[in-house]
Amino acid sequence: MEKNHPQKVSIQQLLKTAFTYWNRTLFYQLSFSLLYFSLFFLGYFYLFRYFGLWDQVSQYSELIKTDIPAFNKKMEEVAKLPQTQGFLLGVFFLFAFLNPLNVGFYKIYRKIDLQEKVVLNDLLAGYLGFDFFKFFGFYLFWMIVFSYANSLPLLGIVWVILTLFSVPLMFFMNVNTIQGIKLTVKGLRQDFTTILISVAIAVLFSLSGILLFGFGFLLTFPFWHAMIYTLYQQFFKENN
Repeated sequence: MEKNHPQKVSIQQLLKTAFTYWNRTLFYQLSFSLLYFSLFFLGYFYLFRYFGLWDQVSQYSELIKTDIPAFNKKMEEVAKLPQTQGFLLGVFFLFAFLNPLNVGFYKIYRKIDLQEKVVLNDLLAGYLGFDFFKFFGFYLFWMIVFSYANSLPLLGIVWVILTLFSVPLMFFMNVNTIQGIKLTVKGLRQDFTTILISVAIAVLFSLSGILLFGFGFLLTFPFWHAMIYTLYQQFFKENN
């Protein structure tokens, strides 16, 4: 693998390219969002009941109508229960199981570049063979570190930036987690300002769908991946 030294590219051009990928994959983005969030909420509520937290919370449901501070106090007590820690660990594993779906977008974008036919099964690229265990391990590690880093101001954002290109690097260059972070740092050094601004715009656009009665989020949420892939293509070069 080697680092690319591209000519200076404008944020406008990066956004135009990312929007092209996004616009050409709306069907797959909607499919991704529906599958991802359906499985997440099913898993979340299953874990909530499995660890007995549903019964713990429901007994205080009347306080929501009469005494919000008292309800919040009870929720603080529930948060300290041993089963709550088991529930949170279960949610980490749930995220780690679902997030390899993100990998499929990078395969889809690459097939668009190669003018190959895209199929719905491409979304499952992160679940094929050993890749599943590689990405499952990465996302579990990512979630654990993020949960601790996010307890301190801005440290969670730093962790997101340090792992910005980890997934496409692991997918296309077959590097491990540590190598992916190191290569991400090298890529960031090439034009940190442009990357940061582009990512910030991508995040805002991804979240903007919430304003469209919430449903638009299903389409705008995956735009983040289109921007990451666009930046990856700009700042990294794969060995042939």
